[in-house]
Amino acid sequence: MFRNSQLTLLIGAVLTAPVVQAQATDVDEHMVITGRDYGYKVDTNTSAMRIEATQLETPGQVTVIDEQLIDEQRASTLGEVLKNDASVSAGGTSTNRERFSLRGFELQSSSGYLRDGNPHWSHYRQPIELLERVEVLKGPAGLLYGKSAPGGLVNMVSKKPTYETQVNVSQDIDSNNYTRSMVDVSGALNDDQTLRARAILSSEQQDSWRTRFDGSDVETERFVGGLFIDYDVNDNVTVSAHYDITDELGDLDNGSKVDPITFEVIDPNVVNDQHWAETDNNVENYGVSVVAQFSDAWSVKSGINRQYYERRRTESDIHLDSKSYEDTQGNKHTDYYYGASDRHDEWTFDTAFVDVAGDVDAFGANHRLLAGVNGLHYDYKRLYSSTKSCKFTDDKDAALNSHCAGGFNKPTDLHYKNDDAVSHSESQHYGLYLQDLVTINDDWQALAGVRFAYDKTKDSAGVEESYNNILPKFGLIYHPASNGSIYAMYSESFEPVETISDEEDENFGEEQDPMKGYLYELGTKWELLDNQLYVSGAIFQITQENIQITEDVTSSTTRTTQAGEQVHRGAEFNATGYLTDAFSLSASMTYLDAEISDPSNASVDGNRPADVAEFAASVWTRYSFANNTDVNLGAIYVGDRFGDEKNTYKKDAYTRVDSGVAHTIKYDTNLDVVMRLNVENVFDTEYLGGGSTRSVVVGEGRNYKATLQFRY
Repeated sequence: MFRNSQLTLLIGAVLTAPVVQAQATDVDEHMVITGRDYGYKVDTNTSAMRIEATQLETPGQVTVIDEQLIDEQRASTLGEVLKNDASVSAGGTSTNRERFSLRGFELQSSSGYLRDGNPHWSHYRQPIELLERVEVLKGPAGLLYGKSAPGGLVNMVSKKPTYETQVNVSQDIDSNNYTRSMVDVSGALNDDQTLRARAILSSEQQDSWRTRFDGSDVETERFVGGLFIDYDVNDNVTVSAHYDITDELGDLDNGSKVDPITFEVIDPNVVNDQHWAETDNNVENYGVSVVAQFSDAWSVKSGINRQYYERRRTESDIHLDSKSYEDTQGNKHTDYYYGASDRHDEWTFDTAFVDVAGDVDAFGANHRLLAGVNGLHYDYKRLYSSTKSCKFTDDKDAALNSHCAGGFNKPTDLHYKNDDAVSHSESQHYGLYLQDLVTINDDWQALAGVRFAYDKTKDSAGVEESYNNILPKFGLIYHPASNGSIYAMYSESFEPVETISDEEDENFGEEQDPMKGYLYELGTKWELLDNQLYVSGAIFQITQENIQITEDVTSSTTRTTQAGEQVHRGAEFNATGYLTDAFSLSASMTYLDAEISDPSNASVDGNRPADVAEFAASVWTRYSFANNTDVNLGAIYVGDRFGDEKNTYKKDAYTRVDSGVAHTIKYDTNLDVVMRLNVENVFDTEYLGGGSTRSVVVGEGRNYKATLQFRY
């Protein structure tokens, strides 16, 4: 059953641990059983208003997925974390990176993600090992973050150095030859604890559950390292520095193809990318921040950060002709196209900010003020070369072995053009923002803010464009009781769109209007069961203008246009915390009515966006027994979705059930030994994830994962 004898041993250890401990406690005085007191509920967030605010006084929905839940699920990708929020839908994973939509709007790599409240370039698989929680901020966030999608933002909050010494060592193994080793060490470096540091190392090796057409394995190796330092200059000033690196070398799996006639997945267990098709990513992220508390009422926070991402990718371009056909005898014919490309990309993502926050009483009310400026410099360079595509009909295996009678090995004629042909684009984004959270009395609060934004872009053709924007946000909060709130909110978003730079696009060189989003939302939040359970819900409407849509015209040409607008109306419900002292849960449900409106483009007008389900839900639960054993049970439901903007085919709805069991041995007052067994997709459900007809994600079957963890 298992491909690893180590996995079998670990699973056996997990399942027999309660019996072993029961026997050991009679003879070993160090075996002490104690209860645990933590859950999934988080009372505050940092991203929605850039100040520490409770959920009840935050107008808008913010889902916080905490470290406890991430640890229980042994998540290693951002997608495995975000599956806990039904408002997030997964897209394709071609070129070994993850894509997501939030409230039905795609999150762009350059504008959909934050790290510790600052824009973060997310064109690679994010290092979950470095995070203590993930905050999903829903709705337009133009006020504080400028360029951003109307669906919201994902803020990844890094782990922080601790005052007390902590050591966490873990080993994960699963049934698909996956292994991950992690070390997390934190504590003070001097006696008065003014200097603290945290170091995290992770090494991961993975074989895909899918194999290539020739039977060879698809492998990935990944290293993550992070160092975080805090230094208290005095009682009022703290300087923080951080450095992290993600180094990944992985074979490409660009998904499975969907037959353009039957819309069935072709070879769902087979990777058709060549053995030499791979991506080599190296990402460095480093910066410094300062927090100064001038008085009980006033503080300032400032920081700078640089993210440098270098990627070398060789790719075998294999796809189906969308105009495949049947002959007069009813026999199906499919045209295959094969090519190859080689590219070297470099991204630099520089950010800086200064926030001044104050708490003052004036005009008969309390004002929690925020004034700040932030900026982003984006720079991208690319070297690229490709071979011409070759066409074959029906006999795919012959095509793979012949490639225009020349052999489909790694092409020897791939070489970069001279330096004069380097593709180079850049942009700058600046903003000044003012925000005031006014507490009028015990029952009423109001939020008002405005951003003055300036954005400038320069595309690879040297075309420059600049934009000036004023982005407002307003909210009104009513507290009918001390443990609840009802709010109404309006906010806007803005995203510059570069001139079409793809020479194979029919509209090459055409300037594009910026996309703007508008949100109206009504919601409520409550702390129930003695503040142990947090529940929230909202109804909303988001309208985005000037949506950009790219469609295939032929196998080698595309057409990019800007659809008139996209309107998403929906409702959400979330619950996190304890139902009883032993039973806790994290639950999320989303209903979304999404429509593209573009009378000038009949192929998409009135259609639903790709990969956006009408209804989705997720739940993860934990029951803690008295003997320090925890049992987890979770489920994910995703409704029917269209596979493309033309709505030519549907992906069926599915329900995936996950489970887990963990047992903790309290060896002494300082050392815990945790043994865990997780089963993903318990019922081996077949399903399709995100992605288009040319690159659709096939859901993985049943998978067992065992973990051994030492916590000091």
